[in-house]
Amino acid sequence: MTASTAPLVSIIMPVKNAGSAISGHENAWLIDCLKSIQGQSFSRWELIAVDDHSSDNSKEILSTLAHKDNRIQIYNNEGNGIISALQMALKHSTGTFITRMDADDIMPADKLKCMLEVLEANPRAVVTGKVKYFADGLVSEGYLAYEKWLNERIDANDYWDWMYRECVIASANWMTHRDHVVLASDVYPEDYNLVFHWYENRLEVMGVDAVTHLWREHDKRTSRISAHYDQTAFFDLKLAQFLRFDQQEDRPLAVMGKNKKAKLIGQFLNKNQIAYIGIDLENLHLVAELDQPQVLVAVFPDELVREGIVGFLGGFGLDMGKDWWWV
Repeated sequence: MTASTAPLVSIIMPVKNAGSAISGHENAWLIDCLKSIQGQSFSRWELIAVDDHSSDNSKEILSTLAHKDNRIQIYNNEGNGIISALQMALKHSTGTFITRMDADDIMPADKLKCMLEVLEANPRAVVTGKVKYFADGLVSEGYLAYEKWLNERIDANDYWDWMYRECVIASANWMTHRDHVVLASDVYPEDYNLVFHWYENRLEVMGVDAVTHLWREHDKRTSRISAHYDQTAFFDLKLAQFLRFDQQEDRPLAVMGKNKKAKLIGQFLNKNQIAYIGIDLENLHLVAELDQPQVLVAVFPDELVREGIVGFLGGFGLDMGKDWWWV
């Protein structure tokens, strides 16, 4: 594959306050991000950056670089928010393949190259890779745990089995054919909802055994400060999708656990008038009394105990990802 024969890859990127006024550093996060895109070993890309009403110098940074690099296009968001910005970027993109980037993160130099090599051989796939968090200070334990969990999915190639636990593909760490990028106008978290679209259509997820995204942790990330990305928003989305895609009304539904997550699941099911049986350590015997139940497991203990749960449910002929799910 030469530069002249390679397909065009469109990078869609919402930008909001990624400049130096927000980062507090001499060099803006956005500058680091753009340098990493320009430094890609694969050069046949276009960047469609949509400024989402930034109040810092993000627009100036983008404009300065766009004047020097005609692969960079800049638009002002005609709406408000990430979804509107992504929709606008997608509309203006012309590439065969699409990838998303976030303006405060960094691309490893071979990200586009290694993802495209896999995708060209498997055009109906979604390609992803491993992630690495970084920060000016220490990365929090929660983010390190999510990094480890995401990277385990690459090694195990079991993405859809874990669909209701967390978003199994990092928001800015995928590439796929443009026909597979569908962005609902009002459904958050938008990255998780897009992955559910791929899940619905059973697209194959192919993982690259390399770090393909450097994810910056900081206290102004949208995922930290917006209610669109809080725990309730994630639960509302994934439980609604569970009822749509996997719940079988002729099978009893059980919720295992007695914690905050179990309560959130119960509240959602009650609101939607879905009957369920609560199961915890005090009444585990109920599983044996249910005829081919579906089980949502709200607890997520240490690995040894998790293995015990897998064995316990497997003893009743229940398979993870088919009959029961970590939530």
